[in-house]
Amino acid sequence: MTTHHITDARPRHHVSALLRLSALTGALALTGTCVLAGLPAASADDAPDPVAAQSAPADTFYDPPAGYESATPGTILASRPVRAAALPSLPLAVNAWQLLYRTTDADGNPYAAVTTVLSPETRSGPARLLSVQAAYDSIQRTCMPSYAMTAGDLASPPPSEALEAAIALDRGWTVSIPDPGGIDNRFLTPRVMGYTVLDGIRAAENFSPLGLDGAATRTALTGYSGGGIGTSWAAELHPSYAPELNIVGAVLGAPIPDLAAAMRSVSGRISGGLIAVGVAAVMYDSPEFSAALDRYLKPGARAILAAAGRECVSATVSKNLFINASDLLTVPLDQVLSDPVIHATIADRARGTATPTTPMYIVNAVNDEVSPIAKVDALVARYCAAGASVSYVRDDLPDLISDHSIEALTSVGGSFTWLDRAMNSDNPNPPTCQTTTVPSTFTDGSWSTQLPAFTQGLARVLLSQSLGQ
Repeated sequence: MTTHHITDARPRHHVSALLRLSALTGALALTGTCVLAGLPAASADDAPDPVAAQSAPADTFYDPPAGYESATPGTILASRPVRAAALPSLPLAVNAWQLLYRTTDADGNPYAAVTTVLSPETRSGPARLLSVQAAYDSIQRTCMPSYAMTAGDLASPPPSEALEAAIALDRGWTVSIPDPGGIDNRFLTPRVMGYTVLDGIRAAENFSPLGLDGAATRTALTGYSGGGIGTSWAAELHPSYAPELNIVGAVLGAPIPDLAAAMRSVSGRISGGLIAVGVAAVMYDSPEFSAALDRYLKPGARAILAAAGRECVSATVSKNLFINASDLLTVPLDQVLSDPVIHATIADRARGTATPTTPMYIVNAVNDEVSPIAKVDALVARYCAAGASVSYVRDDLPDLISDHSIEALTSVGGSFTWLDRAMNSDNPNPPTCQTTTVPSTFTDGSWSTQLPAFTQGLARVLLSQSLGQ
C-alpha cells in the first residue's frame, strides 16, 4: 500500500463565529438543492460536442498501481492524510484520510475508487461506521466528494452531506464518504455505485488508523437523492457481494428508483436541468444509448448535454431552470423512452431486482418531483413482498416549489433517530414492513429529540472544536 503525505492545510486564520454561522445556515438551506441564480442561460449552440470528456486534474493518487487487478475487492491501494472541510475555510477538527481501493465495475472487472474516511480525534464508546453517499450527481472528477471536501475554496464547496457526517462524527462514529462512481466517475452506471460503497466500507474497516473492528464493525448506510441511488444499490448487492459486512441498516432518502419516471416528473419544473444531468451520465456510459438518442435531439440539445457532462450538477440545473423535455427532443418524451435501446439502457439502472437483507428506512415526499412517490411505493412493495424489513415514511407536505429539496432537510431528524437505533440496539427496528404517511417529517417528533445533539455538533464545527467529545 502506498502512503501519500500532505502538509497541514488548516487555515492560520478563522472567520468570526457569526460569519461561520451565516455560512453554515446557508449551506443547510441549500442541502439537496441547486444554486438557482447568477449563471447565464444555456447556450443554444449546436456544437456536436461529445458527452464524456471528463477532466482529470493532475493527481496521481487516483491512478491505481500496476497489478492492482489481482488484489481482492476492498484492498487499500494507497492512502493519504487530508484536511476535510464542512465549508470552505472551515475544516472539520477530525482525523481524515483518503483511501484508494480496489473495487469492481459494472461488468465484474477490476476497478478502483476513492473514499474519504473521517474519525473523531478522541472516540469513546464502541466502534461504529456510517457510509454517507453524497448526491454529487456528475461525471466530472472535480465534482466528486473526495475533491469537493478537500479543495478548500468557494469554487468547490463540499457536499451538503459533509454536515451530516459532522453530526455522525459528534456521536463518536467513524464516517466513510466514497466517490460512488469510482475513478472514472461512472455516475448512474448499473451496480457500480453499490460495489464502490461496499468496497469503501471494506477498505475503511481494514485501515488500522481508524481503529475499527474489521468486518464485525457495526455499519450503516445513508444517502438522499443521488446518494439514495448509491445506497439502494449497496443495500441490494450486500447479500451477494459483501455478505461478511455487518450492515445493520440503510437509510434511503428519495432514492429515484425509476429514471424514466423521474424525467417525466421533473420536466418543466425548477430542477428540470436534472434531465440533462441524467441523460449525460447515461450517454457517457453507453455509446449505443447515445447513438439512439441522437436521432431525437433538437438543434442546441447536444451542446446542453455536452455541457452537463463537463459541469457539476448545480451549474447545469442553474442554467436550465424549468427546462422541458420538449425543449431537447423532436418527438414526445414517451416516444423516446419507448425506443428499444433507450428503454433497455434505462431499465438496467432500476433498482428492486434484488432484496436487501438489512433493515431499511425509506423516506420520500408524496409530492416529490424528482423521486415520484408512485415508483417508491412500488419499490417498497417489491421489497416487502420478498421479505425485506422496511420502515417507510411518506411526507405529505404540500407541493411548494421543490418538495424534493425540502424533504432533504426535514427528513434528517427522522433518519438519524432511526440510525441511532440501528447502531446501538440489538433489536433496532421491526422485522416487518411498516408504512406511515405524515403531514411533514419536520413535525413528526424526531426533531425535538435530535435538535440538541445537532445543535451541539454544528456549534463544534463552527468553533473548530473536536467532534465526538
